[in-house]
Amino acid sequence: MKRPPSALLISPPVYDVQYWANWSMPYGLLRVASWLQGKGYMLKLIDCMEANKRRTVPKQMRCVRKLGSAEKPFTPDKWTDYEPQPDEKIEYVFGMPLKELRKRLEAIKARARYVRESLFDEVAFPEPDEIWISSIMTYWWESTRDVIEVCRQVFPKAVFRVGGIYPTLIPEHAMQNLGLNDPLHLMGRELDPLNAEQKKHDIVVSATIPDANPLPLAIELYDKDGAGDDEDGAKGERLPDYLIMTTSRGCPFKCAYCSANVLNEGRKIWVREYEVAYDEIKRRFEQGIREFCFYEDNLLLGRDNFTQLCRLIRDDRDLKGIELHAPEGIEVRLLHEDTVQLMRDAGFKRLYLPLETVNANMAKSWQRTHTNMDKFFYALNNAEKAGFKLRCQDINCFILFGLPDEDLQAVYDTITFASSRVGSVIPMLFTPVPSTPLFEQYRPYIEDKGFDLHHLNGKLLPFLDYNRRKYKSLSVHDYSSIEGLMWRLNAKVRNASFNLGGEGRVARAFREVYNAMEPISV
Repeated sequence: MKRPPSALLISPPVYDVQYWANWSMPYGLLRVASWLQGKGYMLKLIDCMEANKRRTVPKQMRCVRKLGSAEKPFTPDKWTDYEPQPDEKIEYVFGMPLKELRKRLEAIKARARYVRESLFDEVAFPEPDEIWISSIMTYWWESTRDVIEVCRQVFPKAVFRVGGIYPTLIPEHAMQNLGLNDPLHLMGRELDPLNAEQKKHDIVVSATIPDANPLPLAIELYDKDGAGDDEDGAKGERLPDYLIMTTSRGCPFKCAYCSANVLNEGRKIWVREYEVAYDEIKRRFEQGIREFCFYEDNLLLGRDNFTQLCRLIRDDRDLKGIELHAPEGIEVRLLHEDTVQLMRDAGFKRLYLPLETVNANMAKSWQRTHTNMDKFFYALNNAEKAGFKLRCQDINCFILFGLPDEDLQAVYDTITFASSRVGSVIPMLFTPVPSTPLFEQYRPYIEDKGFDLHHLNGKLLPFLDYNRRKYKSLSVHDYSSIEGLMWRLNAKVRNASFNLGGEGRVARAFREVYNAMEPISV
């Protein structure tokens, strides 16, 4: 009897200076897993970024990177008491380090050899025919390369399939830099895992696999693998305690910094039927999962479908205690009074809103013509009517900074406004994304600096030198001060954020100091 095909699925570790591990499940890979199961595959999952019950992952110091520079990173002789300079940041390996990954791979190989030689268990996972790797941020590509190298050393006969945001946005970089053998580049709709010719090649996969989009996540692979960590860090079998949901894909707009149109092959909106999503939520809730996190390009564009889902959740008494989240943000113009009230009643405890900037000219330059401050106030008013409390952690907003040619005064103005009106202020340092208009606009500078993708991580301030050429007095301290101000303003006192416009003594003192400061030299 012919053995069914086997695939090892891997979500790589992350190389970065910061990482937020909450809701970091590799949902695309897990949806592909369901698709492969339907094709008869035997599967095994290694999620190098699986968080423990405290929603954290381990980290190890990897190197020191200089901000705004393509200089080669370095490793200190001793990490003990190492203090980075103001223009340096420590880069970490977040998640499972490569040494641990190799041990896991070798254990799979040893088990497969034992089973093969003893004929003990015909259904045990064999050496994988294929290794599927989910590669997300473009500036994380190096860990994908390193995972492929380790896997090839342990399983030299396996072929690789690499998909995700990185190989979708810049497949030519993946073809040239990941160490793949005679790779093919295929769109997800062209991929056929049972095709004999495709089986001979490593493959770089761009965009989504349409047949996988409506499928549930194969989270049983976590329990089967027994890879979860308990509170003490020990290994133990369990399902994740949250689930990523996707009810739509795509966005009709083309913001200058956003790649949604490329990731979804155009501006068409795909909607997952609400009955299917509801059935998945219901089933997982019965298994003990209480948190459901919607990761969408533009959550409310499929408004009728999404509100139908919210009604089913709201009216189902068996779903008492459910928590719903949408951490990627919700377009403010679509937060109508009835919609936000329904979301609140269904189980949304917090809202994340893309404020980004209060400067209308900057928003226009980013082609954010579908939103403005009037619409932001519209969303705030409707949220308050629905029971979300202003100036506490019920409402959070993103502020974008670190862009070339930006006006730092506008960033400060945005921070001041946000702190007085909403809860936490979430700093978002700008990363130029390949395929976007802003990336192409500043490509000459990127190439002149000799930047590769990993140098473009926004947290490394890739446009620091660009803005220094224009604003002579600009320094790293200006950016660290902006970020530090946001984090300090997020400190809650009696569940309220610091109101810069308030009448208290602290607020008045802050304004006196702020007004006495030298004008920002930009």
